[in-house]
Parts: sequence; structure tokens; C-alpha cells
Amino acid sequence: MTSLVVVDAEIDDRPGRAVRIEGERIVAVGATAEIDRTGAEVLDARGGAVLPGLHDHHLHLLGLAARLESVDLGAAADASAADALLRAAVATMGAPLEGAGWVRAAGYDEHRHGPLDRARLDALTGARPLRVQHRTGLSWIVSTAGLEALGLDVGPGPAAPRHDPVPDERSGQAPGAAGAAVERTADGTATGRLHRLDGWLGTRVGRAAPALAPVGALLASFGITGVTDTTPWLDDGRLALLRDAAVSGALPQRLTILGRAEAADLGDWAVLGPVKLVADEHVGLDVERMAAAVGEAHDNGRAAAIHCATRAECVAAVTALVVAGPMAGDRLEHAFVLPRDFDPMLAEAGVTVVAQPALIHERGDHHLASVEPDDLVDLYRLASLRAAGVRLAFGSDAPVTHPDPWVAIVSARDRTTRSGRVVGPDEALDTGDALAAYLGAPHDPGGPPRRVVPGEAADLCVLAVPCAEALASPSAASVRATLIRGTVVHG
Repeated sequence: MTSLVVVDAEIDDRPGRAVRIEGERIVAVGATAEIDRTGAEVLDARGGAVLPGLHDHHLHLLGLAARLESVDLGAAADASAADALLRAAVATMGAPLEGAGWVRAAGYDEHRHGPLDRARLDALTGARPLRVQHRTGLSWIVSTAGLEALGLDVGPGPAAPRHDPVPDERSGQAPGAAGAAVERTADGTATGRLHRLDGWLGTRVGRAAPALAPVGALLASFGITGVTDTTPWLDDGRLALLRDAAVSGALPQRLTILGRAEAADLGDWAVLGPVKLVADEHVGLDVERMAAAVGEAHDNGRAAAIHCATRAECVAAVTALVVAGPMAGDRLEHAFVLPRDFDPMLAEAGVTVVAQPALIHERGDHHLASVEPDDLVDLYRLASLRAAGVRLAFGSDAPVTHPDPWVAIVSARDRTTRSGRVVGPDEALDTGDALAAYLGAPHDPGGPPRRVVPGEAADLCVLAVPCAEALASPSAASVRATLIRGTVVHG
């Protein structure tokens, strides 16, 4: 059994402390001079704070892995910058990013990058097959060469076919092809836009499985020691990719999985969390069906985690919980426009809202322009939920936003959009409360923050500065080292 002692650390705002770790557990915490260092390696915190490792309570690991291997349009401020990235990727690429010469890009945002169709892509890439993923992951835009490689008729023609492929992980309330389509103009000409066909498309481009080791390393650099993968309808193939990465150590973070409705024996490499359900206004809201799915999850001893963003989706999700009878551990994922009338019930029932404050910066300008005026008062609620006693936890929703929790902490405090507008200043959280939303146990998001005390798992985030200094200017640059199961995985 390996031993490690972290010395000269700030713990619970007390300087000069030390932590002794044996194997995967903390065995002693006290003054640095009092902690036995016999037979142990020593990590000098140099006065920096030692925190419980952060947990991202909502992200999509394989989507993030694929995003890291793609041309990333997320940083492109406008259409010309996006075009330059795509043009450069094709011009300088010595080998295809995917099988059969495909180029893959991600992070397209129509509000910053302008309308995108196959004609615009053709002008940039010529005969190279190119697919560009919308920032939500719900749609792709494919070049003419790409459509032909997929065996799709580019038209014009008399028909506007709809394709019903294998179930897609983001297709709505239940597996199926609701809303899945190859978009065409009135004369049958394909625009290049493919909606809700992610799974179908992925089987046809010859793409190798994305590598998860870069994801594990990136998350560790932020002090993240655990993640909850919220991808719904996680099939056997993708589950195997996560298992292999976890077992090999490529993905060192502790892993909770929501996307398996049926019972699954995951062994000790992951924990099965609540059942992921989706309320999707686009394909229709069936409250009775959702309530039945919630009830089935509860009957199987599992809580429900319901994706809901719009007011209508939030109303449907909460109504389904009321009809089924809420259970401790039930979650609302996103809840962008959550009516305040529900707060007392959510607080009493112990339902957790898992929010993504980085979206305030990423999507705030768009939502300020598109959300109904009456809904703006309820947009991205944080402080009022805490004040009402509603449990609150944070995640990134990566790859929809960047997985850096320190960016999200700033966004929760400042609530500024890309253009500098402020969204609901009364809903701001101080940085300490925002950090606490990452410190709940994986099985208890929104619960009491974990602490650095004997008996706890040795999953730690070691900062380069005291906690107050780090929270004054939150940044991943403050993370000196990250320990998972007593092993240093970063720094």
C-alpha cells in the first residue's frame, strides 16, 4: 500500500495543515508538524488549499472526446473566422481526420457563424467530404461530397425522404427517429443539413472510436476527480469504450453513468446513477408517458434525471415527477426556464437542479433575444433556487460548453454574456457557493460539500494558492495537483 503526505496545506481555511493518505483513503488530517511522514512520499502544497476533488455532475464523455479530435469552431467569433478554420483544416491536413478522407468539425453556432449549408461547405472544401456538427449535437451539415459518400441523393427530385435510423442518443423522449430527417428544399434538393441522425451518420463515415485519455487528462488539469455521464440510451458499444478507458486508467476519474435504463452489472469501474429521461418540446411532450417512465425507474430503485430546458419542458418534467411521486435523488437537468411556483415542491421532495452556468456566457445573448419576455425573469435561475432550499449542483454539459469548472464559477458570479450583457444579476452566486455546487458527492449532487477528513476517499484538488485567493480570481491555473484514489494524476 502506497503512502502520501501532503504538507503545508490550507484545509478548511486553516493554514499549516497536512493530510496523510494510505492507499485510496485519507487516514489523518492535522497540523503539519503532527502528521507522521514515515514511509510516505511528500507533496508540498506550499500554503495552497487542499479541496475535495471537483465532480462534474453533467457531461458527455464520448462527445467531448470526439470534440477534442475535431476542428473546433467554438472559439470562432464570426462567420469569416469559422470559414478560415475549416479552410485551413482541409489545406494543411496531411491525413484524414476520419475514415474515407472525412473532415469533422464541431461547435457550429448559427447565431455567430451564420447560415451553413452544403453550398457554403463546398466553396471551402471542394471535393473533400466534410461534416460539421451543430453546437447542440442535434444536427450536422454535410458537404456535397459527404452526402454522396453517405449514399444520399442530393436532388432535386420529387420526394423529401425522411430517414429512420438506429435510435439516436439525443432524439427525444424515447429511442426512435422522431424528428430525424434529411432536410430538403421544396424541389427535393438536399440542403446538407441532417437532423437527429448522429448515430446513423456515425456508422457510415468509418470513424474510429475517439480517445478518452486526452479527456481524462484535461479534466484532471481542472481538479476534476469524478464525472457523471448523462448521455441517454448508452448502448453496449459506447458503454464498452467507457469501461475500457476506466479500467486501463486512460480515464482516471470516478464515473457515474445515467444512460442505461435497464439494470446493469458495471463491476467496480463505474456506478449506475438515476435513469436519464428527456423532455423534448421539438418532438412532443407526453407527460403521461414520462410519468410512467419515472415510476418504472422508481420501482427499480433508481431515481430519474430529466432533461428539460424550456418552460414547457420544465413544466412537463415537474408534472411527471408529481404524477409519479418524487423520489430522493430525482434530478432536473438544465432547467433553463424553471417556474418559481415549483420551488416549494422541489425543495420538500429533495429534487436536485443540475445547472450549467457556463451557458450564461456561451448562450446568453441568444437566449436574451429568443426567450419569451415573460420567461426572462426565470432564465438561468441559481440564487433564487438556493434561497428556496432547492438542491443545486453544477456540470458542464461538455462538449456543448467547455468542461472547465472555473470558467463556470466565474459565469455563475458575473452572469455576463459574450457581448458583456448581464443576465439576471439577482441570480448571481458568490464563488464559494458556486464551488460548493461541484463538491457534492457523485451519488448526492446538491448535498453537503465533501470535506478533507479521515475516512474519505483520497480524491483531492491541490491549489497553488489559499482558497480565498483562488475564489477571488477563479482559474484552472490555480490547480497545482489532482489526486484520484491517492494517486497524483495531474501536476
